[in-house]
This record gives sequence, structure tokens and C-alpha cells, in this order.
Amino acid sequence: MRRRTGGPRDLALLGEHLETLRQEWRSRRLDSDPLVFVHRYADPADREVVAFLSASLAFGRVASIQASVGRVLEVMGASPAEFLAAWDERPIPPLSRFVHRWVTGSDVQDFLRMVKRARRAHGSLGALFAAGDEDGPADYVAALSSFHRNLFLLLSSPGAARTALSRGLRFLLPSPAAGSACKRSHLFLRWMIRTEGFDLGLWTGGRFTPARLLLPMDVHVHRISNRIGLTRRKTADLAASREATGWLRLLNPEDPVAYDWPLSRLGILSEPMTLPTRPTRTPARA
Repeated sequence: MRRRTGGPRDLALLGEHLETLRQEWRSRRLDSDPLVFVHRYADPADREVVAFLSASLAFGRVASIQASVGRVLEVMGASPAEFLAAWDERPIPPLSRFVHRWVTGSDVQDFLRMVKRARRAHGSLGALFAAGDEDGPADYVAALSSFHRNLFLLLSSPGAARTALSRGLRFLLPSPAAGSACKRSHLFLRWMIRTEGFDLGLWTGGRFTPARLLLPMDVHVHRISNRIGLTRRKTADLAASREATGWLRLLNPEDPVAYDWPLSRLGILSEPMTLPTRPTRTPARA
């Protein structure tokens, strides 16, 4: 890709602009994000369940996402965590006709079964995630693959053949092994691990640290990242996310995705953007 002309190409200057955006957007437009649902609950158990559901369904138009998440949460009542604990796993009639793009009500109910069984066996989704996070990887990609794999295993009864996974369920919990950016999964991790702004900071201790997070890479963030030089990749894939995060890690080693909220708001809300173009240094490997 050719460099833009007439714009700043200095990484330090890019950092100054991003920091300005970070301060400007840190407490704005929660209504534009599925995280808005999570902030309706005070109990950490409810927040974890609602965050996982909301992030997993965060694809498509904002209005469609909010309608779909709201429909599921309405069924789960005042405490989604208590609903799952008491649920006998029989079909949930109000979800029988649920559809969010290619995700069906059956997919959502299997998703909820996995969450219920994970919480029953491990106490929380965070504990299950931590159990598959082995020493070594610089980011959470390998741990995320293990997390999703272990959730899928929970759908099968002990000793029984593995349950066939529907297209919708596989889409809700994608595998980074295929090179996908897994934007929604990394969005969920950002919510769980970071503490600044609207993020929740529910997963702490052990190997949980914002320094290992990757930028949740969707088409909006990819377009902006490409424009300002965070990535040269033409596709919003895992490689693009790692490349962009590498640049951001030079600016903020302890919290490279601190700039995700303003960048994603600019894309989703189609706000005007004035930022430097491509930096000229070589980023460290993520």
C-alpha cells in the first residue's frame, strides 16, 4: 500500500493523537455498544454471563444486535446467572423462533447450556479460561482456542460421541487457529480484563493482564488502522490484529488496546477523523 502524502508519519505524534481521542471518548456513547447491557447489572456473576452473550452476538447492525441481546436477556429475568443455575436445560419456548442473522434460537440455547455447565464445573467462565491458559504465548490466542474447545466439549455427555456443532454455534465461538481475528472474542476479553472506562476488570490475578490483549479487529477498526498505518493487511484477520497491536504496544506496552474504544466509536458512529498517516518505525512483534 502506498504511503499517504501530506500527513504526519511520526509514531510519537500518532500516539499523541490517539491519547487525545482516548481522553475524549473514555466516558462517551456507551449506548452505541453491546457493553451497555452489562452495565445494567451489579453482580459480577451476572456481568460475566451477560458480557459473554452480548459480545458473542455483536455482529450486524447496532440496532439488530441490541434487539437480539435484549430478547435473550428478557427471557433470563433479573439475574441471568441465577436463571442459568436454576435452568433444567429443557427448551426455552420464547427462544424457539429467535434468529440473529444465521444464529438460531437452538444455537443460543446450546450456547447457554455451555455457559451453565462451565459455571457449574469451574465456578466462572474466567476460571475455565485460566485453566487453559498455559505459560508461553505473548497474547491470548492459544488460550482462547482452548477456552472455546473446552466449552464445546461441555455440550457432549461423558462417554458419548461429540455433539455436531451447527454453523451458528461455531460462528458464536470461532477458532483463532483458522486465522480469524475473532473480533467478538477479543472484545469479550477486553471487557473482562481491562479496568479503565466502561471495561469491567472482572478477571484478575494469574496471567490476566491488559498487556496481552489484542485489538478487536472488525471492518471499522481495520479501515481506520489501515488509514493511520497500524496495519498493511488488506483483510481484517488475526495477522492484522497482531500487526496493529504491535504498533500500539510501542505506544502503551502495558495496555495496547487502550485505544480500541475511540477507534471503534469513530468507525461505528462514522465520526470525522483527523489522525497522522503511516508511522515509519518497525513495530515489535505482538
